[in-house]
Amino acid sequence: MKPTLPFANLRIVDATNSWAGPFTTQIFANLGAEVIKVESIQYMDTWRASGNLGDNQDAYWERSPLWNSVNTDKLGITLDLNDPRAKDIFLKLVKISDIVAENFTPRVMKNFGLDYPALQAINPGIIMISLPAHGATGPWKDTGGFAASIEQTAGIPMLTGYPDGLPKMSSAGFTDPIAGINGAAAVLTALLSRQKTGKGQYIDLSQVEATTSLLGDAIVDYSMNGQIPPRRGNRHPFAAPHGYYPCKGEDKWLALAIYTDAEWQKLCRVMRQPELTRDPRFATADDRYRHQDELDAIIEQWTRQQEHYTAMHRLQKAGITAAPVLNPQELLADPHLAARGTYSKVDRKIMGEHPYPVPTAPLKLSGIKAKIKLPAPLLGEHNEYVLGDILGLSPDEIQQLAKDNVIGKRPLGM
Repeated sequence: MKPTLPFANLRIVDATNSWAGPFTTQIFANLGAEVIKVESIQYMDTWRASGNLGDNQDAYWERSPLWNSVNTDKLGITLDLNDPRAKDIFLKLVKISDIVAENFTPRVMKNFGLDYPALQAINPGIIMISLPAHGATGPWKDTGGFAASIEQTAGIPMLTGYPDGLPKMSSAGFTDPIAGINGAAAVLTALLSRQKTGKGQYIDLSQVEATTSLLGDAIVDYSMNGQIPPRRGNRHPFAAPHGYYPCKGEDKWLALAIYTDAEWQKLCRVMRQPELTRDPRFATADDRYRHQDELDAIIEQWTRQQEHYTAMHRLQKAGITAAPVLNPQELLADPHLAARGTYSKVDRKIMGEHPYPVPTAPLKLSGIKAKIKLPAPLLGEHNEYVLGDILGLSPDEIQQLAKDNVIGKRPLGM
């Protein structure tokens, strides 16, 4: 008997775009939910045109590794929600679904006549999650946002710069998956509530607030003590040495953290500099913290002679927290990640075969062999299946919708 994926009985209408919203729904799609991604040929998901691979501009909207990576295992349809027929189709989907997800500013779904009260009237058990940048209430509610602006509004750069420099952006756009994970957790909570009460609910998840939750210690310190935490760069509030050290080769680095006197002594032995354990500048944790500049210079002299993987193995074998800093190519080739089955190759039309993170990574679920079942859908790829097989529209009705540009498979004007 094949194991059943945990969300195999869920259907989600996914009206999200970019990263945060699609990541929320992808978590459910990868674990068995039927997720129906809704775009339009008038306004396709903005990530379809982001980071496109190759010089060939034919079907450029299908060449984004960003979009393709966060929409695996989903069905894809197009609907121009400004058309009453499309709105009617959307509501028919809502009636037979469990969850609706969107991450526009609050006015968008309301203007379509598809806000939570309208959906609840169709399906009292529906769970709707909205992930706008600044939430559905407050003076900034109609202000759009993206990762860079959300990171700054949340306060992250105030803490991530170097001590002698300005606030610094992470550049990784990590606020999107943070909001996405919070969104998935909120939906799970709503599903548990519905099991007990039979009622759906509306989830208002601000991406800024989800990101600010990472700054709990800094917020508490300021609220209780009036202290603004200093920027430390890669240094730690009390551990030393702590940072990233250059290694042999071009742009190769090693992450290293020492928390105890015993670890410090081990590091000195690995570096073959036992005399450092007798140096009064580094005798205690407090001494090492006060003399970090001198300490980092000594460690850097050693790491520059080491290959980053080799140094990591030697240090970890000695019981020291250390890891190589890996670029994307190294991540794909990393033997530990390969042994964990972190990536699998997926063949997608137009793009061909590429490695993708395996569903549930880095989690492993007993009894479930997670794998990507479907590549990210082409624009409007499943129009006929969803509108015809699921909703029962006739071929003539579907053909007329395509003729009127209510649905389609190419961006309008292309």
